[in-house]
Amino acid sequence: MAPSPPPGPSVLRAALLLLLLAAECALAALLPAREATQFLRPRQRRAYQVFEEAKQGHLERECVEELCSREEAREVFENDPETDYFYPRYLDCIHKYGSPYTKDPGFVTCVQNLPDQCTPNPCDKKGTQACQDLMGNFFCLCKAGWGGRLCDKDVNECSRENGGCLQICHNKPGSFHCACHSGFELSSDGRTCQDIDECAEAEACGEARCKNLPGSYSCLCDKGFAYSSQEKACRDVDECLQGRCEQVCVNSPGSYTCHCDGRGGLKLAQDMNTCEDILPCVPFSMAKSVKSLYLGRMFSGTPVIRLRYRRLQPTRLVAEFDFRTFDPEGVLLFAGGHQDGTWIMLALRAGRLELQLRYNGVGRITSSGPVINHGTWQTISVEELARSLVIKVNRDAVMKIAVAGDLFQPERGMFHLNLTVGGIPFHEEDLVQPINPRLDGCIRSWNWMNGEDTTIQETVKVNSKMQCFSVTERGSFYPGNGFAFYSLNYMRTPLDVGTESTWEIEVVAHIRPAADTGVLFALWAADLRAVPLSVALVDYHSTKKLKKQLVVLAVERVALALMEIKVCDGQEHVVTVSLREGEATLAVDGTRGQSEVSAAQLQERLATLERHLQSPVLTFAGGLPDVPVTSAPVTAFYRGCMTLEVNRRLLDLDEAAYKHGDITSHSCPTVEPAAA
Repeated sequence: MAPSPPPGPSVLRAALLLLLLAAECALAALLPAREATQFLRPRQRRAYQVFEEAKQGHLERECVEELCSREEAREVFENDPETDYFYPRYLDCIHKYGSPYTKDPGFVTCVQNLPDQCTPNPCDKKGTQACQDLMGNFFCLCKAGWGGRLCDKDVNECSRENGGCLQICHNKPGSFHCACHSGFELSSDGRTCQDIDECAEAEACGEARCKNLPGSYSCLCDKGFAYSSQEKACRDVDECLQGRCEQVCVNSPGSYTCHCDGRGGLKLAQDMNTCEDILPCVPFSMAKSVKSLYLGRMFSGTPVIRLRYRRLQPTRLVAEFDFRTFDPEGVLLFAGGHQDGTWIMLALRAGRLELQLRYNGVGRITSSGPVINHGTWQTISVEELARSLVIKVNRDAVMKIAVAGDLFQPERGMFHLNLTVGGIPFHEEDLVQPINPRLDGCIRSWNWMNGEDTTIQETVKVNSKMQCFSVTERGSFYPGNGFAFYSLNYMRTPLDVGTESTWEIEVVAHIRPAADTGVLFALWAADLRAVPLSVALVDYHSTKKLKKQLVVLAVERVALALMEIKVCDGQEHVVTVSLREGEATLAVDGTRGQSEVSAAQLQERLATLERHLQSPVLTFAGGLPDVPVTSAPVTAFYRGCMTLEVNRRLLDLDEAAYKHGDITSHSCPTVEPAAA
């Protein structure tokens, strides 16, 4: 079949007319008549039309410069979502500003902004980095720290791992920053912290020591001081206000010391604050014999026994007893009448028996026999014969003296005789030759006038102070409850040729202590109630607050030197002290002690001591009088055996200005043997 012929020109014109009419009908509902006539005019095609239609249409050319249909808009966007978004709004722009052909700038702007979902920008200005136009949609690209569809929501970076901050994270709109605690600073990485060394600043603590700490610093003071932030200095802490001491507290710069009533038998306990009893640490054999009579109880020199005999017939004296002593001098017995009458006195002088007698106003002295003050028992007898006296030691006659009269003297029809033991009934100055009547001796198995003295034995049994220690040795015993004192002068005189110092104190003490605390030697200024010098046993180091057995040498309350001593070993120790201008030494058993003061402090203390020595001072042995407990490091009484040598002179307690009655001057009980 032959193909049908192509349509003729008349047919083509008719089809074109129908299309134009259809388009006109469509636009008639939307456009005014003037604009519709413009729309019906044929478009002017550009030379590059073929190339343009082959690629994506250009919005401005298709829909701004010219009026475009939906299909033409589809050619521009090449997708339905954007076309569906654009075209209804495009028609709104035409309705609002007129067709493209009116050339209204508002229309141009309105159409140009329609396909860009980011114009106007729907994203939050602060939080958005950029708005990305999508097909009928948009995407807000948020800045760091922002979130949400519109980038309008702050992201709290601190909520996750503290924002990467080492210490503090501070969130803020759209961002965050790291911070550090006080005492730290932010490192260059902006996240970690490094300590600030406040001590690098010289004035951080002023006078105190600065110690840097992580994030802080501390101002340190020595023990006993507290830091004052206002003054930037260390100030002494008055520990005494805190009630640390049980009895007496003395504050000192940086420290304090507690004191206990030593005279009351107390010392510091282990905690250095409370007090405890001073107890013996070495057992001495304190047993006494009820069948003995102690002659040294009365320091005044008055007799310990007084007997008075009266006879109707003339009678002769007979006396016998066992005797023991280490004392070289003292009165054994006296027999006779008053001081101007007839009497005899048997005594010791230089360890030998001495007989003083007075008959018819004529006095004589006789001394003979062996040295008997060696501490062993021996029998002594005195027997009055016709016109003579016989003195025997251990049954051997050592003296036989012719006398012109009888000791029993007639008075009012009877014969009288006074017999005293351990003293004389009048002052020693009234003797033929004065003697120190005090005698540290012991008698037993006595027989006065053929046994007519049974009451003495009964008296001794009920009074232990009249009894003797069962076993003794040479020395002086201090029981821990008394002292002795002397009046000695320590200033040199012009007669001391070749001496450089104006004063000197040298003390040598042989001690066998029974307790670890007590005064050995001390000087006392009575007018000032001060203790210029003391040497004592103490069981603690006051500044180190450490329990230790020591000998302390002190001027007033300041310790000059200390030396360790095994005070409770039951052995004899030798304590040596030497003081003079510019020098003070302490030694125990030949080992020199340690100085506790500087050279300047030593000179100041010695100057203080010298000022005291220029006034009267008393020398005390074994203790101190009633002084404040803070007057010296130790105020407790010494307990144990001791002999003292002062300035090369042996001190005899029988020659003291005062001695407590319980101190035995020349005998000391022995140390009990250790248990097996």
